[in-house]
Amino acid sequence: MLVGYIYKLNPSPSQSAVMEKHVEMLRLQYNFRIRERAQAYEQAKSPVLGNYCDLATSSECCPLTCSVSKNALYGSPWTASGKKRSALAQQDADLPNLKRERPWYGQIQHHVLQQMLRRVDDAFQRFFRGEAGYPKPKRRSKFRSFSYPPGDVRFQGNRVRLPGIGWCRFFQSRPFPDGFTVKTVTVRSKADGWYISVRLQDNSVPTTPTPLAVKSAIGVDVGIAKLASIDTGEIIPNPGFLKSSSRRRRILHRRASRKRKGSKNRRKAYKKLACLEQKIERRRTDYQWKVAHKLTRTTDLIIFEDLNIKRMMARCKPKVDPETGRYLHNGQAAKRGLNRVIGDAAWGELKQKTIVVAAKSGVLIHSIHPRHTSQECSCCGYKSPTNRDQEKFLCESCGHIADADIDAAVVIRQRGLKELGISLPLLGVPQKVTPEKPVARQGKSATLVAESRNPQKYEQLSIFEWRKSG
Repeated sequence: MLVGYIYKLNPSPSQSAVMEKHVEMLRLQYNFRIRERAQAYEQAKSPVLGNYCDLATSSECCPLTCSVSKNALYGSPWTASGKKRSALAQQDADLPNLKRERPWYGQIQHHVLQQMLRRVDDAFQRFFRGEAGYPKPKRRSKFRSFSYPPGDVRFQGNRVRLPGIGWCRFFQSRPFPDGFTVKTVTVRSKADGWYISVRLQDNSVPTTPTPLAVKSAIGVDVGIAKLASIDTGEIIPNPGFLKSSSRRRRILHRRASRKRKGSKNRRKAYKKLACLEQKIERRRTDYQWKVAHKLTRTTDLIIFEDLNIKRMMARCKPKVDPETGRYLHNGQAAKRGLNRVIGDAAWGELKQKTIVVAAKSGVLIHSIHPRHTSQECSCCGYKSPTNRDQEKFLCESCGHIADADIDAAVVIRQRGLKELGISLPLLGVPQKVTPEKPVARQGKSATLVAESRNPQKYEQLSIFEWRKSG
């Protein structure tokens, strides 16, 4: 498997200036290649017909029958052997022309330029597979890194040699493990300096157990107030790092917005804000790694919900008054606050970190469909939206009382084991998780709780009178 180690660089001022220059030139070239691919894609989708051709690029064309480029970016789309070249190969073949027309790009190592073209190709491939939107040009804040392929970067103790930049010292917080092979090295600019991300390949990873070899399993239900609830009754709290730093963020943002645009003080103020955002991200990342290790420490199988977080955080549909044509309140103001806390909880990142730790520990990960997991009773399987009342769960059919998130985790575990065909005993949940208190709402649930407290009062009532008496 592949693991990533991140180290902080300690470059000289001249090396920092060179890296900043490289990042900016690569960003401009990335945007140019995105626009180039987009134009070729638009011509292939809706060809521009006409009796003309592009003499500068020697593009093939047939009068009134095809596009100017005929799906080719540079010259003929065919190789000498008769195979069609991909868009990545065509752009890669144009790099010598780029350095000839713009000699300053010769300062950047050619492998770094090729890695940039691969980023462009990956963006379009994700779009064609439906995994991402249409690629767009990058702003300065969104393009802050460049990569070296395997074999280009050399390490010597706490020094690293980056082609085109030279030897640079870094803070070696932990050495490379024995038996690991260095793969891609990425140089990235952050709020407090430069970092290198070293991708290492480890071939000594334990094999993931098969479902038949699973001896213990847990179900995990993620939430907002509780980051994770385990079917054993254990609750992992959500620290809410963004909320705890919200006041400081507002102050720094207000100070930065009041500075004159383009001034050094404005850049300094926004750098302080970026450092605070980076601190929040690091605290959240560290906490999630600890949670991931905790989940994988004592089990062979972890079952999650397959949540569509992007759809959960989508904007509310607009509401229009049919008589006046004006927009009505659609609840987006409240939804914005919900989206903020969902983003702060970062359920997807927690799941990905758990998958990484589980792969290294030999633990199996499984995901189930999340439909009605919070409404289903873990004892009798009865589903009803009124079974749950905020943090309490009271089954309207059998009267089972439990913490709502813990009961959902039990349901997740039961569904996962059923899908995998595994038979394991149900773990006992402590009764002290949720006290037995009446549920303050209309419906059968409040009646069942009252009946459990005064059974003599309800033993002579009919079914209709028993439901109506609540």
